[in-house]
Amino acid sequence: MLSSRYLDTFLNPHRISIHRAILIRLVPLWLGLSLVFGGGAYWLATQRVDAFVLDLATQAVTRIEQTTPPALFAAPPAELAAKLGSLLRPTQFVGVRLFSADKRLLIESWREHDPELPGATATRLAPFPPPGIHHRIALRLNGHIYVHSLVPLTDSGGKVYGYFEGVYLVAPPMAKAIGTSIGDTLAGVLIVVTLSSLALYPVIVTLNRDTTRLSHNLLASNVELMRVLGSAIAKRDSDTDSHNFRVTLYALAIAETLGQPVSEIISLMAGAFLHDVGKIGITDSILLKPGPLTPEEFTVMKTHVEIGLQIIGEVKWLEIARDVVGCHHERFDGSGYPHGLKDGQIPFNARLFAIVDVFDALTSKRPYKEAFSFERSMELMRTEYARLFDPQIFRCFEGIAAELYQRYNQAETPVLRRRLAESLEKYFWRSNPEHPM
Repeated sequence: MLSSRYLDTFLNPHRISIHRAILIRLVPLWLGLSLVFGGGAYWLATQRVDAFVLDLATQAVTRIEQTTPPALFAAPPAELAAKLGSLLRPTQFVGVRLFSADKRLLIESWREHDPELPGATATRLAPFPPPGIHHRIALRLNGHIYVHSLVPLTDSGGKVYGYFEGVYLVAPPMAKAIGTSIGDTLAGVLIVVTLSSLALYPVIVTLNRDTTRLSHNLLASNVELMRVLGSAIAKRDSDTDSHNFRVTLYALAIAETLGQPVSEIISLMAGAFLHDVGKIGITDSILLKPGPLTPEEFTVMKTHVEIGLQIIGEVKWLEIARDVVGCHHERFDGSGYPHGLKDGQIPFNARLFAIVDVFDALTSKRPYKEAFSFERSMELMRTEYARLFDPQIFRCFEGIAAELYQRYNQAETPVLRRRLAESLEKYFWRSNPEHPM
């Protein structure tokens, strides 16, 4: 059995800390909920505030209406200004405009005020309203809250004799209290959302751990099944499953030297274990034949590639092994099988694996041959490498072949298994230091 740590590494090379993964998802959710609920709370609070200040302004306008007789609009400008000043002095209005019944501006008066206020209120709220209709909006400017009103003034018969436009200032203490109230509302919403998120955190962690544990157990079983299946096939023609471990270690060393990405190495490992899985469909009389195969027998032997693709095609997660299983007998010059692919048409992992597969076949004992020496094997491969192998990958292999042969060729299966697990674990730890070993 492969070590549990190796299985975890093999299955999850990109997995990061559970807590960090949850936080990566929970923090944006917390921010989103804070914005949504905070925005909703702010909108409701401002609506309540606007209704409150509009009600204050309405009461003030009503008092003005009751104390502004029609005769006032016929008075001379100086008298109109004096009368208007006395009416407004006890109120919170900071600006007033009076219009005649035909909507002509009669007089405009401003107390000490924000210099931007006249410009901010210069545009009419809306067309002059008909009798009984008041236009009011809340206006926030430089930290102050105002209510901008436009009201038709009518006599006892309901006839419009003028229009009153006023800018009402909400007293600063009241405005401050309103701001504090809105701030308290937002803070309360933020606290509730935060506490809810914190309460969900341990629940999510627990559920995630349970799910991850079940997934790991399932995937670990699948990996072991893959290893056992690959090893069983390897034992048919070599009496041992060491071949699978050696070619995986050889391939891993080349991929590491070339700086291949983790995802490609994972696919390479799966392919290395399962590259000859299709030989399960080849009869022993052909697979274990001690001498050369006849053309007819070789035609049968070549079908192990298609059989292997059919087998891994039944298991979705084994699709990552397809490149190696389906193309490891293709040759760089197009002389291989089953499709005669050449050069870059052959997937990279298959080009890489073809080198180590041939190397291990040459240096290992098989039913039809004795093991060749390292020197003889390399001589044969150098003679043919420009035709059979990717030159760039072969040059990389050639530079490390002697060391790999010395380390793995005569090693016992338990040692190979352990070294493979250690190598993969070390590789993934270096590539992903946040992986929880």
